Amino acid sequence: MFRRAAALTFAALALGTAVTAPSATAGEACTWTAHNIEAPDGYFAADVHIRGTDSHGNYSGDVIDRRVDMGRVVLWTGGKPRIPDALATFVYPNVADENSAGTVLLDGGLPSTPRGVYLFSGGHRGPGTLTRLPDPRGYRLESAVALNDRGDVLASATDLEDGHRVSVLWSVLAAGPRIIDVPDRYGMDLDDDGTVLLGAPDSKLGGLWRAGVVTPLTGEDRPVLIRQIRNGVVIGTAIDSWPASRALAWHGPADPRPLEQGGTAEATNKHGLIAGSLTNLIGPAAVWQDTKLLGRLPFPDGGDADVFVIGDDGVIFGNTSNAPAALRWTCT
Repeated sequence: MFRRAAALTFAALALGTAVTAPSATAGEACTWTAHNIEAPDGYFAADVHIRGTDSHGNYSGDVIDRRVDMGRVVLWTGGKPRIPDALATFVYPNVADENSAGTVLLDGGLPSTPRGVYLFSGGHRGPGTLTRLPDPRGYRLESAVALNDRGDVLASATDLEDGHRVSVLWSVLAAGPRIIDVPDRYGMDLDDDGTVLLGAPDSKLGGLWRAGVVTPLTGEDRPVLIRQIRNGVVIGTAIDSWPASRALAWHGPADPRPLEQGGTAEATNKHGLIAGSLTNLIGPAAVWQDTKLLGRLPFPDGGDADVFVIGDDGVIFGNTSNAPAALRWTCT
């Protein structure tokens, strides 16, 4: 789901002393440990980015192929990377999400096939099955956005009549796709109950779409970078003058709550674990349980990280800003 990227390599990484915090899932005392993520053979760790996880030890993302300046889709199963044969020929692929069943949502093009939105299922258990989502009548799918645990899919599309942008929701509870056409609003995330988080241009507050009804987010009169929704809670960052900012969690459409010493809120899971930066837009990476600060994420040389994904198992994925590697943090 959103973000900034990273640079440098470190050798074996096992930092287990910097942060002691309540567990995201069990409420027990734990210590955060950072681990390098292995790149596929022939690729660089600096070029790896994690985009989704099944929260059962497997995850997905991409690695840059420097020979063609293009990404390759990668699945990590038990920590071991693989570029699936069915996805090896994708042109400019974009992995958007992965759900607890290990299904990956992505977009891209295949040889002699226009760009489209796809689901790739079963890839952690075998060769996997690739399914292209059909364009709704009168629209052209442009990009994958989000996939929830019950299998609902959110994508972005273009109206072929006048070219304006819409969102498309495939719900397992409906017979076909639902077009979400709200002026100056676009789908940017999807909760497990089918609620769509709507973004807005110019960092304005968006809203929540559910069953055709839009409820605006309120409570901030300044630009806000909305990020994600999980279990009904929306996270985002209110922007002041650079680099001043405040991390927020909406526990209701009109109930934004500041995170303790929070600068940004970048990712969350269904248990209320949030990762972002302390104090401001460029502060060190940190973790919260709801609005309570747990502490900083550990990594070497006083580095920093951008957080992309948090699994429901409490595992956090991100990329360092001063060393070329994707990292995985576990809480034990």
